[in-house]
Amino acid sequence: MRVAIVSSYPPMPCGIGIYSRDLARALAKRGHEVVVIATEYADAPREEGDNPRVLRAWTRGGERFHYQILEALEREGPFDVIEFQYEYGLWPVIPLDSRGIWLLRNAKAYGSVVATLHTVRFSPDPWWRRLHEELLKTSDAIIVHHFMMENALYRMLGKLKKTFIVPHGSASLPGEKRELGYERPVYLLYGLLRKDKGLEVAVKAYELVGKGTLLLAGKPLSEADEELVKRAEELGAARVQGFLSDELLGTLIKSSDFVLLPYEDLPNDFGVSGAFHTTVATGGYPLCSRVQRLAECWERAPELTFRPGDEAALAALMKAPKLPDAWGRLQSFARQTSWDNVAKLRERIYSLLM
Repeated sequence: MRVAIVSSYPPMPCGIGIYSRDLARALAKRGHEVVVIATEYADAPREEGDNPRVLRAWTRGGERFHYQILEALEREGPFDVIEFQYEYGLWPVIPLDSRGIWLLRNAKAYGSVVATLHTVRFSPDPWWRRLHEELLKTSDAIIVHHFMMENALYRMLGKLKKTFIVPHGSASLPGEKRELGYERPVYLLYGLLRKDKGLEVAVKAYELVGKGTLLLAGKPLSEADEELVKRAEELGAARVQGFLSDELLGTLIKSSDFVLLPYEDLPNDFGVSGAFHTTVATGGYPLCSRVQRLAECWERAPELTFRPGDEAALAALMKAPKLPDAWGRLQSFARQTSWDNVAKLRERIYSLLM
């Protein structure tokens, strides 16, 4: 099959881009021709690769982004399937701004349209309802990653006819386990260091534990987040700054004793965490808050979870012995959701549209 994926893409720092890269590689490895219509980013080349082939053809937030994508699809098409990675932060979300839906509607001239929703925002607001109605009506298929996401759509729209649940893929990162040179245990918190990702809870829990090293790998998002990082350093935390390559992040995950995922709850936003999938596939030992984005953790290993915002409960888990059985269940889940298996599920959906 010829497959187009419309998305952000590395080196742009965006989880959706990493998702699209891994999906594109898995589909190409299974013999499909894959073209990624990606966002332009800094000094990244306009075109790279053979299969998947990456074309950086549109400007995120630009006035003409929808025309740029359609022009690229016209040049490169036709395709059997065009999969849009739909995330509210990447596309216009105000229904009165109709460019996103216009794009999906007109892209159908060049292939069947699949919209993968990385977040489903449940809201009684009629504008949000209208957005999701248009997404469902315009797309030939909708992919979500968890039954809670499908249920949120159902609660807003009623009967759903073309939604499919395909789990988020799990990729093991390169890198080797080694001694990091920090006092053990090492508690890793990585990615964008911000409040909703649990930065404050992690710092407070580390203070309660009173030993080991909190390893902060990533970039604070705001001045308040930067102040929290400085406070953590005063308590003995260490920082890894700059770009986190796959190999460096893989080394940090494999070499740390615990990976902290103390996310805050976003009660109306339903999705899953790519960081959780990366952590378990790479062999990390996660400690997860019981929030919607981490449902896959507390469904399979509730012993490794705690109530959101409860730094005392997180500190207790950070001090407790590891539980090999719980960790093993998560490892099994990572194998089940390998990108190769996810690509196989995509193939079944794509074939229904041809």
